[in-house]
Amino acid sequence: MSFTSAIPTQNSVDRLRFVIISTLLIFLSAFSISAGQEVGFTEDAPKAIEQAKVQNKDVIFLFTGSDWCPPCKKLEKEVLSEKEFLDEISKQYVLIKLDFPKNSPQDPKLAEQNAEYSKKYGIDSFPTLVLADSKLVPFAFAGYEAGGHLNYLDLLQNARKLRINRDAKLAAAEAETGETRARLLDEAISEMRQEIIGVYYPEVIEEIVALDKDNALGLRKKWNGAADAEMRKVIMTDLLMISRVEKPARAIKFIDEVVEQFDFSSAELLEIFQWKLNLARQLKDNLLTDTILDQMINLEGVVGETRQRLIVKKIYLMVGSGRRGQAMELLDSSIAKAQGANYLNLAKGSLLAANGEYKDAIACYDAALQNSRNNPDIRIDLIGAKADCLYAMDDQEGALKELDDFSEDTQMPADLRAEALLHKAMIMRDQKRTRQARLAENRAIETVESPKEKAEMQKIVNRLREKVGG
Repeated sequence: MSFTSAIPTQNSVDRLRFVIISTLLIFLSAFSISAGQEVGFTEDAPKAIEQAKVQNKDVIFLFTGSDWCPPCKKLEKEVLSEKEFLDEISKQYVLIKLDFPKNSPQDPKLAEQNAEYSKKYGIDSFPTLVLADSKLVPFAFAGYEAGGHLNYLDLLQNARKLRINRDAKLAAAEAETGETRARLLDEAISEMRQEIIGVYYPEVIEEIVALDKDNALGLRKKWNGAADAEMRKVIMTDLLMISRVEKPARAIKFIDEVVEQFDFSSAELLEIFQWKLNLARQLKDNLLTDTILDQMINLEGVVGETRQRLIVKKIYLMVGSGRRGQAMELLDSSIAKAQGANYLNLAKGSLLAANGEYKDAIACYDAALQNSRNNPDIRIDLIGAKADCLYAMDDQEGALKELDDFSEDTQMPADLRAEALLHKAMIMRDQKRTRQARLAENRAIETVESPKEKAEMQKIVNRLREKVGG
């Protein structure tokens, strides 16, 4: 062969071009098929997870019942079968389908794989989409959502922002310590759903709680509130047992030591201090009793009627221990400071009435009645106490009128109106007006509304009639 014969002819160049173009078309076709597979759901979870790690993508696990679950079928038709949706979402996620058919055969190995992931993520309903990072840590869950594929695309893309925020905050936290680190860790997980955080981020929660062990940032209570509450519940059970079996002085000392160590809520402290109060009364120590009640009265969050009731409790204990004068002074000063001192005026009136000072007692009741319209429970107590004072002053008709007016006030609850009628019946029986008393009792039964309430009222009336004989 001569040198010139080795020079390519036009035909040989054309053949070479054909080969190159054919090869390129085959390659592009293969790539297109591969790309088509990437934008769809695959059932090969291990392979897809490896792909997610390589490509640094998130993962969507679709748990579905393709041949029996109506919302699964709607999700497939409205969203998952849309090419626009698959093309866009595959830029961010690797898509894995985990099917649980009931009417179609399934490869046993595939069924076993799907069951393992279902157990891993605690799936109990279909369809469920678990959105996880490449390490398979979830950051969001989703179910069927109406609105079409564009709406669903927005939902999943917005959910991914939770993961992006999480990673940014966790990365920032790595360079920080103390309160700043605690805040960043909190911000990293706060926007995710609570059930996800509790199951998949316990280490982060544990670190936040440790960094804010005194709850200075409010984060310990936020993230460990339930556990702390359970712990306090156990401690309170122990304290109650100790208050019952130990000698009073020793039990009080132990309670004080425990209260000093733990951050109990105001409601819990009220309960604990009540146990202390019972112990102090056993010791007949007035000073200790007063101190405990003052602790209860001045607790943070103890206001309004609750505070008034505690003051009243202190007043009655003072009177019971022979300190009536001090009790009345405390009552007067408390009434002067309080706004709407209904319970305090009721207590003062009761003490005055017990001492035969009926006119002054009625003045206290009237003062409270002016502000009790929105509190029917105390209003009925005030009306009853006033009626008793009037009756003690031989103003029987005035007493009955007070009770009648209340019983006819349809804005008051039916059970309280019935209570006023029973009170009226008792006064009438004391006056030997048996027929009118029975009529009032029958009206009380008619006034209550439900069959159960009527039956209970009938029992009360029957016991009353048995007791008085008619």
